[in-house]
Amino acid sequence: MSSKSVALSVLACASGAAALSAGRGFLSMDAEMQPQRVAKTLMRVEDEWSAQALCSISSDAAEECSTAASSFQKSCSTIASSVVRASSGQRENVVEYMNDVCTEMENQDRHRARCVEFGQLIAGAMKEDSYENREHFDVSSLCTRLWTRVTKEEAARMEQQHAEEAKAAATEKAAEEAADAEEAKRHVEEQAKVEAASKQAEAEAKVAEEAEAKAKTEEEAAKALEQKAKEQKVADEKKAKEQTAKDEDARVAAEATATIAEAEQIAVVAKRVAVPANATVAVANATVAVVPANATAAVAKATLAVANKTF
Repeated sequence: MSSKSVALSVLACASGAAALSAGRGFLSMDAEMQPQRVAKTLMRVEDEWSAQALCSISSDAAEECSTAASSFQKSCSTIASSVVRASSGQRENVVEYMNDVCTEMENQDRHRARCVEFGQLIAGAMKEDSYENREHFDVSSLCTRLWTRVTKEEAARMEQQHAEEAKAAATEKAAEEAADAEEAKRHVEEQAKVEAASKQAEAEAKVAEEAEAKAKTEEEAAKALEQKAKEQKVADEKKAKEQTAKDEDARVAAEATATIAEAEQIAVVAKRVAVPANATVAVANATVAVVPANATAAVAKATLAVANKTF
């Protein structure tokens, strides 16, 4: 329903009520002018007034918005005039009725505030003379003031809405940035953990490798020492055998030398002893065997045996 249609509906209600007798009172009109019913109609009109005001102040207003002010003026004038005529020009009746209408707008603070404002403007524009109100009510000035207020209020409401939207957008953006920052931080931390784990693994591998190399070196050194010990043992054994052989040779040579010396002494003694003329002195004819210095023990013993048999 357009604002014009709604206004005509309110006008029709008011016109019908105006025909009632004054004795029934302004609030005893027929069902068409009951405050609850008028309140619902007026809220729809106020919504259209808000839309018209927003349309007129919008920076990208469409072509149809060019008639927003005149459409509001017609609607406002129709409703205000019908209320004044229905009240028989009595200002106290208008105040009482508009209070009842506005009270019916429960849980509708914005609509109720505008309804009260509209009622106050109507009552404020009315004079003490009811006839003057009925015949010469200056509805044009009233609606001009109301239009100014409505556009200012809607501009402020639109600005507030934009501010709230901007704040919500900023909050959402901040939340997204915080989430992105948290995600980036988490990613950096995860990357740091991965890198730390990799470095730790590399360090452990290096330690294990160094330990293995050290163990291998120590094993090789142990083997080398063992081999050297074996070689030294063999050399010592060989040297000991050689020394034993030398000692044995020296002993045999010494024995041989001693034997020769003994034989020579015996020969000397034998020469000094008297010998029968016909005796054959074997010793005199004996050939003293000389044992070479480097003769073996067996050779030395054989030589001594020969010497003994001769004597």
